[in-house]
Amino acid sequence: MQTALNQYEEIVGEAFPTNPILNIVEDGGFWAVSEVEKDKFNIFISTGVEIIVSKLWRDALDDNQFVTGIGTPVSPNIEDMTHLSLAWLMLHEMEHYRFGHFELARIDFPVEKKRAYSFALISRRQMTFVPLADVAEENCTKVEPCLEMQADHDAIELILDSYSREEWESLRHRVLAISGMMMLIEQEDTKCDYKPPSHPKAATRIFQLLGHLIDMPMISAQIKAKSDGRNTIDPADLPSDKERVAFNRQVTLPCFFDAVNLAKIAGADSILRDLGEAADFFGDVQIAKSMSAEHFTSLKTVGAKQWAELVKFNEILKKQQIDKG
Repeated sequence: MQTALNQYEEIVGEAFPTNPILNIVEDGGFWAVSEVEKDKFNIFISTGVEIIVSKLWRDALDDNQFVTGIGTPVSPNIEDMTHLSLAWLMLHEMEHYRFGHFELARIDFPVEKKRAYSFALISRRQMTFVPLADVAEENCTKVEPCLEMQADHDAIELILDSYSREEWESLRHRVLAISGMMMLIEQEDTKCDYKPPSHPKAATRIFQLLGHLIDMPMISAQIKAKSDGRNTIDPADLPSDKERVAFNRQVTLPCFFDAVNLAKIAGADSILRDLGEAADFFGDVQIAKSMSAEHFTSLKTVGAKQWAELVKFNEILKKQQIDKG
């Protein structure tokens, strides 16, 4: 939690708007719940989360050559990877608060009625939401997955930080740590009977994660252009073509195969199928970058298809969020 708070302050330039209260519960299950009660922001997390996350990294890193053939084999330690995964989880929960998601969501607890607003690590019965004028009834089940993707997005940005040539190896570790947590969430999600699930698929979340990774060498140039009032990026502000090619070869592509190998190690066959082949995955990323909805019908991988379904609705949802302050 302290790592998450420090990272938020360093990247954003100011302290997180409230002091989250972390409540660690002795329980071997894999769960976490964040909630707002009056003016308090509580995060409840089971000790089982740390146990299960560290087991994943122990199993994964027992392989001396985690990635073969592409890039340098990943060789972080279990403690660092567990720490990174949990820090990303804390940031994800914190972003629910910062985005005002609790004011949109209402859930009725049969026993603990005081918990009016809550978000959980894994799916449970659907929340109801305050009236959203432009949301048709058939789209209501997309609201919570979109809120999860919003929290994912900013937590990803905070953990991955800004682009630096010197941070390629560390960046690959951070991407892998996030991918691992996303996979564990889906594996626990499949044990629930709630339909439709309130969380996106792991492949969808990883699709957004690697989409951001691909953009990282260009983000500072995009920000500079915007601050200068320009619609186009100055090529002088970008890394060289040679560096970007090397980044894709040494970081982006290996990160995909890291996720594939991790899914195999975790026995996550459905996630492995959803990720698809590398050529299809990155072809879908390029289609997504075009942001031309008419091309979304040509997407091939499961994660990309769900991403496209959610991203179109998310534009409507964000407008409602802005309107409600």
